[in-house]
Amino acid sequence: MHMDSRHLMQRASLPVSEIGEAAMVRAALDGLALRLDGRPAAPTTVRRKRSVFYNVLQYAVELEALPFNPVDQIRVRAQRATIAESVDRRVVVNGRQARELLTAVSYVGERGRVGRGERLVAFFACLYFAALRPSEALALREQDCHLPTTGWGRLTLVDNRPQAGKRWTDSGEVHDRRGLKHRAAAESRVVPIPPELVGILRRHVDRFGVADDGRLFRSDKGNVVAASTYSRV
Repeated sequence: MHMDSRHLMQRASLPVSEIGEAAMVRAALDGLALRLDGRPAAPTTVRRKRSVFYNVLQYAVELEALPFNPVDQIRVRAQRATIAESVDRRVVVNGRQARELLTAVSYVGERGRVGRGERLVAFFACLYFAALRPSEALALREQDCHLPTTGWGRLTLVDNRPQAGKRWTDSGEVHDRRGLKHRAAAESRVVPIPPELVGILRRHVDRFGVADDGRLFRSDKGNVVAASTYSRV
């Protein structure tokens, strides 16, 4: 870590002894329940942040910097997450709109040559029809796809390629190699896919082929598609 960054962190951080005080912990927990604009954060976001905060203090206990985890002494009323809060059908695109968006994607790029948008139609189709995360779709390989000529197919997700930046990956690549979120290392997840997505993926492979390692989605230079690229599309 750069020395200036370390000094900034030191100036912005409290001594561990003060973090162990109940009033300070209560203030921290209250802060984790808010967004940057001051409005209440989603229950799932609050739980995730509190889990990280708890584990940081637990690490301090392991190092004997704190006698116990002070969060255990604070009573917090848990927020309930409901399906109605996580999915609002009024703002989710319907099937007709999704197909129109995929068609529009195919027109993005330079005329007279295969544009970046045309290469990403199947990528965005995976996000809609199979509900994949972008990083899961980028990790798809041909051998992970069961694409029959008729009927439903399936995707076996075994990898995750989030974009972290070359400075933060062990391999020096822009995209890190990780397992699936909320799953044990090397644990896979099988996703059934409708015939429409099967056809889209079959046409994608026939037209663009796959990378040397079997990946379905790559840039015109053969690299993993960057988040900035599909965001622009």
